[in-house]
Amino acid sequence: MSMNNLESQNVNHGPASAGLSFRGEPIAALATAPGAAAIAIIRMSGDGVLELIKPFFPKGQMNRHKARVMGLGQFSDPSTHQMIDELMFVCFHGPHSFTGEDSIELFCHGGPYIVNRILQCLWMHGFRPAQPGEFTKRAYLNGKLDLSAAEGIKQLVEASTHQQWMAARQLATGRFAQKIEELRSVLIEAMAYLAARIDFPDEGDTQDVDLALVRSKVLRVFKSLESLERSYASGRVAAQGLMVAIIGQPNMGKSTLMNTLLGHERAIVTEIAGTTRDYLEEPCRIKGRLIRLIDTAGIRDASDRVEKLGVERSLTIAQEADFVLLLMSPESSSSERAEIGALAQQIGLDKCLKILTKSDLGRPEWACDCLPLSCSKGEGLEALEDALVVRVDGFIGQLDEEPFLSSSRHLAAIQMARQDLEAFFEAETAGHYDELLAFELQNAARALSGILGGVDVEDILDKVFRDFCVGK
Repeated sequence: MSMNNLESQNVNHGPASAGLSFRGEPIAALATAPGAAAIAIIRMSGDGVLELIKPFFPKGQMNRHKARVMGLGQFSDPSTHQMIDELMFVCFHGPHSFTGEDSIELFCHGGPYIVNRILQCLWMHGFRPAQPGEFTKRAYLNGKLDLSAAEGIKQLVEASTHQQWMAARQLATGRFAQKIEELRSVLIEAMAYLAARIDFPDEGDTQDVDLALVRSKVLRVFKSLESLERSYASGRVAAQGLMVAIIGQPNMGKSTLMNTLLGHERAIVTEIAGTTRDYLEEPCRIKGRLIRLIDTAGIRDASDRVEKLGVERSLTIAQEADFVLLLMSPESSSSERAEIGALAQQIGLDKCLKILTKSDLGRPEWACDCLPLSCSKGEGLEALEDALVVRVDGFIGQLDEEPFLSSSRHLAAIQMARQDLEAFFEAETAGHYDELLAFELQNAARALSGILGGVDVEDILDKVFRDFCVGK
């Protein structure tokens, strides 16, 4: 419920690590889900909140209470002195808090009226409503966590499956940041050797610095970056789910299959061929695994311009998907089956599963390599779900205790750093000056620092925090 268990961490990657401690105006927000509940948590943080909160407890409970110890008090409206709720509270003195600022959390009864009344009182007497992600953003600005850990906290809040929790945990706990910082430190060591050669060219001991030593350090970082980059496919499945495309000719039961797996009507199902003109994407949990189902337009030679665009998009999605369900029915013609077979060859047999839909109508001999499925009879669904689970676990099983990539932002930074190191190797092989070699290493180090939020992050802060929930 509260992230103040992280209060002792100080990763020193935010602006505060450079002596730019952030002091924010007092904010307040509901930190638990809205709606009726037994308990609700209201969070406050900012400069002077420990004084601002005192008028709400006229009996002086705040004056004699110790920090980080749960207390009991009567919250009252300062304007009317009417007691609104008897609740529990806890105070945190900055910098020993999640945000690094003075903070308070109220544990009140979770009735909507009580919660809204408390919030309105706070907002009318010195506090303002918190923006989405503002508490975590302040934690970053005060150097309590790095930017990747902030992203991990958001993913932890949103995690609904074990695989999402795996991806979020390595970010929120700082394990991924530690790996990035280790690689950046090795690059800094390599730059220090080059700096000695550049700044003191006439000193005998600096000339003993062999470029082979520098190269070995850079090569070690390069190989680690390659390993991280290879982990992205599995890490993306962990964080975002397995992308499963449902492909086939019109009226093969694609939309019916999607609705059946989802357990509700999401796609329109009719007997009219070409009903689905564009793709539909919907998350789905199957046996605890996150799947992203994509229903696509039927594959056929279309004269209608809109349907033709839908078919083209279907083929693109099939190429990009992690797993493709190729649907045929007992009525499929030989030419239609040949078209599906060619498509399977094109996108890769290893990521395709052929399915015979409407199997209750018959199972022709040519469908011996297809998974028989009847949504109307409920036949074959268990086998299909098992196949999807195996595919997800195949990706997730490749993720061990080593940090892995799960964010496209982190992937872009890793790729940029790897390209800078490739430029270093090319320049070193060509015999260029040490200054140019150091320049490439500096660029790579800056790219890695961008993951943690150490440099040039102003343009990405809004992107990182804009999708956070209010109160976090």
